[in-house]
Amino acid sequence: MLSVSLVRRTLLVCAAILAAILLSTLNSTGKAREQIAAAESVSITPRIRFEYENSTLTITGDTSSVAHEAILRQAALELFPHARHDFELRQLQVMPPGWALLTELTLRAVAQTYSATATIDESKVIVRGITLQKTAWDEAAARLEKNLPAGTEFLQEVIELHPGASLEIQCAALFQSTLQGRRVEFPQDSTELGSTAFSIPDELIEIVADCPAATVAITGHTDASGNESNNQQLSEARAISVMTYMIAGGVAAVRLQPIGAGSSAPLLDENSAHARQVNRRIEFAISFP
Repeated sequence: MLSVSLVRRTLLVCAAILAAILLSTLNSTGKAREQIAAAESVSITPRIRFEYENSTLTITGDTSSVAHEAILRQAALELFPHARHDFELRQLQVMPPGWALLTELTLRAVAQTYSATATIDESKVIVRGITLQKTAWDEAAARLEKNLPAGTEFLQEVIELHPGASLEIQCAALFQSTLQGRRVEFPQDSTELGSTAFSIPDELIEIVADCPAATVAITGHTDASGNESNNQQLSEARAISVMTYMIAGGVAAVRLQPIGAGSSAPLLDENSAHARQVNRRIEFAISFP
């Protein structure tokens, strides 16, 4: 029969072994979690977007800290005192140097527009919109450009609009600004919008909502692959695909005109994969009665 002392020693040894195993497991789990968190913070590309339209300022994206978010909120109140403010922000652990200053200066530039969208990532700042105060916009844009981090590109497509312009002129200018330098492209032989292609029709839906007399022609294009009969049908199907999306967004069908152009109007007249991709596209045109 085992003595009481031997049983106690055996239990103590077992407890010590179990404690060591548990501690080792916890340490391994903690390190694994730290590694996963570090990998996630490195793999996420910081990005922030400002959108100012119809007296609403929307800010979505990534901040570097609670203090950075507070700076943006305070700047929004200062620069857009009569606008509605919508925020959807998250904090990332790893951010590019100068991110807080870059985003604040971009927001201050947007404040000099009548309507604009601005997107910022690690490599570029893009601002598109309309301004009624060209001098004020130029000064804000110059200040932003002067403080860009090394290697960051500044692209601006801001159109001046005179305050006395008619609603039609304002609508056409905003339409042009939204489309400038941008395209809706399709994969080969496909009529489905890619995940990155929705932003343009989404913005056009909002413009058309504010321009009740406007109608929009939606012209589909293909590359030169295949026979022209099939290309004509495919281009029409692409136009209808975009039209259907805009109708779902609230635009009346009678205000949209789908057109198929086949491969008759290429942007790039060459036989390369890049040219074919560029030529598979949608073009928009706004008109008024």
